[in-house]
Amino acid sequence: MSLVTERFFGDSRSRSIWQWQLVFSFTIVAIGAGVALLTPARFGDWRFSVGIMLVAAVTMATLCIPWHRVGSMPVLAVPVLDALLIALIAAGDTPAAVYLWVFPVAWAASYFSAATLIGVLALVAALRTLNLVLLGLTVEGAINTMILLTTLGFVGVIMSVGTERNRSTRKLLRAQSDRLAHALRLAREQRSRNQRILDSLDVGIARVNAGGLIEIANDAFRTIYALDAATQFHPARVVEYCERRGQPVPAAETSIARAARGELFKDEIVWLFGLDGKWRALSASTKVVDHGVANDGLLLLVEDVTQTVDPRAGQEAVRRSISHELRNPLTAILGHIDLLLERDDLDETARKQLGVVEHAGERMQRLIDQALATPDDLEDVRGPVDLAEIARSSVDGFAPAADAAGVAIEAHLNDVLPAYADAFRLRQVVDNVVGNAIKYAQRGGRVTLRARRPSADEVALLVTDTGIGISDEDLPRIFDREFRTELARERGIPGTGLGLSISREIILSEGGRFDVNSTLGQGTEVTILLPATDHSPSERTTE
Repeated sequence: MSLVTERFFGDSRSRSIWQWQLVFSFTIVAIGAGVALLTPARFGDWRFSVGIMLVAAVTMATLCIPWHRVGSMPVLAVPVLDALLIALIAAGDTPAAVYLWVFPVAWAASYFSAATLIGVLALVAALRTLNLVLLGLTVEGAINTMILLTTLGFVGVIMSVGTERNRSTRKLLRAQSDRLAHALRLAREQRSRNQRILDSLDVGIARVNAGGLIEIANDAFRTIYALDAATQFHPARVVEYCERRGQPVPAAETSIARAARGELFKDEIVWLFGLDGKWRALSASTKVVDHGVANDGLLLLVEDVTQTVDPRAGQEAVRRSISHELRNPLTAILGHIDLLLERDDLDETARKQLGVVEHAGERMQRLIDQALATPDDLEDVRGPVDLAEIARSSVDGFAPAADAAGVAIEAHLNDVLPAYADAFRLRQVVDNVVGNAIKYAQRGGRVTLRARRPSADEVALLVTDTGIGISDEDLPRIFDREFRTELARERGIPGTGLGLSISREIILSEGGRFDVNSTLGQGTEVTILLPATDHSPSERTTE
């Protein structure tokens, strides 16, 4: 539909003109139907029948005229024509039809000035006088005319005053709406400026309300806690610990949960185990937002103090810098050797010499990886863990998020589920799987955790949701980095597409399996399978 057509059919002025004329036309049609039932002989008077047909013709023309292209005066022609046709119908042996003049009078009073209203009333008076002259002037007819004109004048004045008041009210509301819109625009601009200032800070800052909702957070805070842009509810995807490689902080005692309760604390050290497998020490503090009223929410400030608290962090930074400086030129050397080996004009001797150089470069790359590995990389941190306890802690942590999302979460984990793995990396995987299940189950859905023992040497955790599911086309690609299903993108579900690939890599490194089964529109089941005893990945591969 073109812009002109849209404006014609969507224009409020056109719709108002149609409404006035259609109401008048339907009234005439109803009168005609009543006459046809009671006194059909009256249609024998040409003035009555022609008047009704002309009203229908004027109505059809009114519906066809593009009123958005014409001025106000041509609109006046419609009520004037209606007044003339009413006079014609009344002359056709239907004197009561004169009361229909209330329609053009009310129309003129609503749309036009007082002068126009007086003109329409004068036209009605002239038509009524002409009708009396033609029928024969009588005292009763003169009195009826005076009553009629007085009534029409009163109706016109009331309509005119009411319309003027409505216009004044609309004008006032429009002015107030403009002021509110301007104030809202200024508030948004101020909020945007404040957000840019917050994002420029290295310290993580977030406002947490009494319900645990993160109302405002800067980029540093979201980066530290691995929050998506749309994430507002605790818990974060990273896990807080009391100390490095210690016990996880209970969900009710995390920094965000304490800030939600209105607790005031300063420079408390907490440890985070991030999605990248790195430990970070944070200095966490809270501050009152609004004039000492803690219930209005607190500011939570977190600063990365890892290098101050952990001397190994500085050494790690140096190792990373050396690694970057050594690996980049070595990668360039190996890349050019590959290009040379692809040439067809190399003799066999040169090709063998380049192969020796390539093998030496690859060996050097492996030595650099080993020499520059961080202590966490070299340290064997795998050991006996209770997979059921890790899952229960994850469920407790995600309970507020599930409640806020309208998702029911159930955990059937009554027994101990012994596994042999890195407890910190395993908690990261379980948190990621449970968080995804809640996110994709959506409001009204259900997430269920179950444990089982497939064999004496293996334990399994099953996480099932009743969410949107994954199509058969997308299922083979879910472990690709940054891949997100088409349905998730269409529904605007936030995510990075990294969680499943990272989780699968962690479980494989622990000697386990990470399986996903899903049906589009019905839900998804994720199975985390781990060895129950010390069983290295290489041994599993050999078997």
